[in-house]
Amino acid sequence: MEPSKIKDVGEAIRRVRKSRGLRLEDLADEGISPATISNIERGIAHVNSSKVYYLVQKLGLNMSEIPSILMEQEEELKDLKLTLDSIEAIISMGKYDEAMTKLEEIKIEDHHPYSAILHYIKGKCYAGMKKWNRAERSFSMAISLANQNRDQENIEAASFAELGLCCYRQNEIEKALEFTESGLDAFQESGGRGYVKYVLLRNKAVYLERLGRVNEGLRVIQEAWDQIDQIDESATVLNLYSARAELLRMAGQNEEAIKYAQEGLELSRRNKNYQCMFDMWTIMGSVYTSEVQWEKAERCFYTALASQGLLESEKALTDTYVWLGILYTEQKKWAKAKTYLEKAVTNAEAHNDAPKLTYALRIMGDYFKQQGKKDEAIPYYQKALKLARSYGYKKNQSQILFRLSQCYQETDRQEFEKCLLNMYEVQLETKNREADIFEEAE
Repeated sequence: MEPSKIKDVGEAIRRVRKSRGLRLEDLADEGISPATISNIERGIAHVNSSKVYYLVQKLGLNMSEIPSILMEQEEELKDLKLTLDSIEAIISMGKYDEAMTKLEEIKIEDHHPYSAILHYIKGKCYAGMKKWNRAERSFSMAISLANQNRDQENIEAASFAELGLCCYRQNEIEKALEFTESGLDAFQESGGRGYVKYVLLRNKAVYLERLGRVNEGLRVIQEAWDQIDQIDESATVLNLYSARAELLRMAGQNEEAIKYAQEGLELSRRNKNYQCMFDMWTIMGSVYTSEVQWEKAERCFYTALASQGLLESEKALTDTYVWLGILYTEQKKWAKAKTYLEKAVTNAEAHNDAPKLTYALRIMGDYFKQQGKKDEAIPYYQKALKLARSYGYKKNQSQILFRLSQCYQETDRQEFEKCLLNMYEVQLETKNREADIFEEAE
């Protein structure tokens, strides 16, 4: 009997057994064991065909009845899939309690064809409720079941993507990157949910950008860009524009950064994506700041802030506040600079955004240091360093230690030398890790 046929017959056998309230042990005898029955029901290919026929006869069935049993099951599967799709839609509306109530009503076993999808959707619901541990357990279960149940919907890859987002939202960016790379490895081109590949590429680029790994991020963006015409989700396309513009800015390619920011701005305007519009205006403002075009920069930042009430989350405001602080610091408009930097710190703290809080604290330290107030700068640098160490932000650690060494250089030789030694150790560790990544790539 062909493996696909065994799978179909096995599903029909399980359905009949369950409908009669029989356990595996109730069907077992000297001719067939519970383990063999279980293998048949799960469609294990190496099962002896004679055992399959024996079990069918034992249930009082004819092989001719199998197609009608399977048709009934197919209808039930269609109904369940529609239910799961509707729940996933409810989650996208932010109605998590309603979605969880409906999810808890679905009772299926782990071998069910949709068990992996069920756990994946549960994970998305828990993530929306910020119940991270439960979300991570659900996604891990979805990955395990997808491997067991012939994953044809890329649930494994999608679950890795969601695990990455869970880590990212908890400020564990290195871990987020690892899960995302696992998702790309697991993605099947011939499977469903084709958009997942581009979500993974987009997320990988964003995580690399947050870690300051600019060249790697640009390579990932280019990989996605080569296939951008195949991406049918406008939000993903717009996020790729945003990530590309920001990475180009970080790489010092200002003209290219402005080009992609303007293209992304036009796309986001047509799609009424206010979050992306906000991001693009902020990126353009940051580029103009670095080019000492103060008026253009200020106009861009205030245009970004005009969309404040339309944003999905005010978490993104931190970037704009920081850049306004930098802009006014460069112009020595100290009072305005301090106002916006304090807003940046407060906003990052309110949203538990460790990467942006680290950056905002560092810039606040720069604000005082540029005025010669090194004693006032040190506490901000120390807070930023503590955060960077806590979450393993190596590049940030090196930048902050350098600034601290400048503050201590003339006043505390011991602290000055300690900062330099720590900075050397961080840079050495970073270079060793980059060498390992390069070897793996080869």
